[in-house]
Amino acid sequence: MSDPRTFNKPPYSYEQLLNKLTDRGLSIADRESATVHLRNIGYFRLIGYGLAYEQYCEHGNRIGQYKQDTSFDDLVDVYITDRKIRSLLLGAIERIEIAVRNIINHDLACKYNNAHWYMDSALFKESDDFSHAGLLNEIKRHTLKNAEAGSDKEGKREVFIHHYYNHYDQPDYPPCWMVAEILPLGSWSKVYEHLSVSKDRKIISRQLDLAPATMQSWLHSITYLRNMCAHHSRLFGRKFVIRPNKAKGTPFLDENRLFNFVCIVFRILKTISPDSNWLDRFHDELDALDAELMTQYGFKENWLEDSFWLE
Repeated sequence: MSDPRTFNKPPYSYEQLLNKLTDRGLSIADRESATVHLRNIGYFRLIGYGLAYEQYCEHGNRIGQYKQDTSFDDLVDVYITDRKIRSLLLGAIERIEIAVRNIINHDLACKYNNAHWYMDSALFKESDDFSHAGLLNEIKRHTLKNAEAGSDKEGKREVFIHHYYNHYDQPDYPPCWMVAEILPLGSWSKVYEHLSVSKDRKIISRQLDLAPATMQSWLHSITYLRNMCAHHSRLFGRKFVIRPNKAKGTPFLDENRLFNFVCIVFRILKTISPDSNWLDRFHDELDALDAELMTQYGFKENWLEDSFWLE
């Protein structure tokens, strides 16, 4: 058996980290300002944005040197653009999430004439990662159903949940329009995926002009993207693990970059908010990068001229 591999790299001071960067060919005009950025961003986080600026050997391996004329400010500028893009995406996803959970609950509540439709186990199919009992347990956690009267836990309830439990004993859970406000997008993605009645899935997906299989895939993909943005993960230069299903007319790339996810966010946003100027604002932020850096997100120069974005 081989000896265990042990991590033994020591922590460096900011001064040492700056020296390390300059040794690798990065120019730093203002070391005091650079130190502030390292304190506020972190060395490890920032150098992730420098991968596109590094030199590679003929075999595609990094050689530990930055391209000529690369500056510390270049990395910071890309970092700031990435942060702004994440913020824009979260804003768009917020609108999509609110629309999706309302569509699901409104359509199914009306169809079954039942404000508590989600409590009917017959409306769901189960899988290794979903059960109806698990859904109810999740709702129980989010509503703090078992909180004792007057406890700190009860005080953390949403006002409308508190009102329900103060005034009603049955059913055990609040109506679906209240539950819509407390369950996250990932939960509604799972709910949609596990609806057992195919007509229910079609009724909902039709509201967004999508096929049921496409909607299922896109909700899963948007949940994945939302979590990355909410946790401040780097989008620049990333090849995404989850790939959304391609729908007719969507100009997806074979390489699964951010571009594919922007396609689905835009497509749904265009359906729920035709007058939104979100795409213009996204373009303005992306346009801060040169053409070579835009490819790190999967975008080509003049990408907005494709008919997909103009319809």
